[in-house]
Formats: sequence, C-alpha cells, structure tokens
Amino acid sequence: MTDEDRHIDARLVALFTAPELTPDETFVARVERVLLAERKIARARQAAWRRFGVESLASASIVTTFYLLWRLSPELALDTMPIAPAAAAVLVLFLWFGVELRPAARS
Repeated sequence: MTDEDRHIDARLVALFTAPELTPDETFVARVERVLLAERKIARARQAAWRRFGVESLASASIVTTFYLLWRLSPELALDTMPIAPAAAAVLVLFLWFGVELRPAARS
C-alpha cells in the first residue's frame, strides 16, 4: 500500500465518520414544550367531553321528565289544562341550554 492509497483511505475514513454532535438544547426545549402543550390539550379535551356527557344526560333527563308528565296527564284534562305553565317550563329549559351550553363561556 502506497502513501497515496493511505492518504485516500484516510480521507475516505474522515468523510464517512459521523461528526461529534452536541445536543441541541433549544430543540429539546421546544419539543418538551410541544409535548407539555399536547398533554394539557388532551386533559382539557377529556374534561370537556366528560362535562358534555354529564350535561347531555341531565338535559335528556329533563326532557324525559317533561315528556312523561305530559303523557301521564289524563286525556280529558288537556281541554281544561292551560298551556302556559308548560310553555314557561320549556322556555326555562331553553334559557338553561343557552346559559350552560354556550361555547363562549368556557375559558
């Protein structure tokens, strides 16, 4: 092996060896911040779905109660029963929907 071959081999070794890299602290910090943000968003999303489920069940129970009360009333009493209390109850229900389920109220 000649000096020229050794020189070429040394250059090839220098070209193909991986350089010593120092850790990029800014990149690591940025990735950690992204992971922390994703965990916070996942917890907030889970809490929002849980709250939505509870509020949906509460709403369904109120609507079911109104339906059952309407169905259990005697048929003859419908002629003499005023509609105003039922309309007021439905209005209160819709107001509750508007206050409780509005998306702008969540922080």
